[in-house]
Amino acid sequence: MTNYDPYQQQQQRPVEAVTYSAEEIEQSKVVSALAYLGILFFLPLVVTPVTRYGKFHANQGLLLLLTSIAGGIVVAILSAVFFAISWRMLFLSSILYTVFYVAIAALAILGIVNALQGKAKPLPVIGKLFTIIK
Repeated sequence: MTNYDPYQQQQQRPVEAVTYSAEEIEQSKVVSALAYLGILFFLPLVVTPVTRYGKFHANQGLLLLLTSIAGGIVVAILSAVFFAISWRMLFLSSILYTVFYVAIAALAILGIVNALQGKAKPLPVIGKLFTIIK
C-alpha cells in the first residue's frame, strides 16, 4: 500500500511554459530586443501592443531598469559610507560600481540575445521577481 500525498503530487507536475506563435515572435523580435536598453522598455508596448512576446520582454526590460536604478542608489550610499570611513577606501566603491554595472550590462546583453533568438527566458536572478506589465 502506498501513501498518497497530494502536496507531493502537485510539486511533481511539470511547469507549463508559455508558448508564442512564430508570427508573434517575428513581429516583435527587434523591438523586444530594444526593451533591454534602459528607458526603451516601453517600445514593445507601443509598437506591438497586442503581442504577449513583446509584453514579456518589456516586463524584463523594466525589471532590469528598476534594478539598475535601485542598485545604483545602494552602491552610491555604500561609496559615501566608505568615503566617510576613509578616503583610501574609495577604491572599494569603484570596484562595487564596476562589478554592479558589468552585471547589469551582462543581463542586458543576455536579454537582447534571447529576444533576437525568439526565446522568452526570464533574466537570471531578477527575471522571476515580479510581473509588472501584464
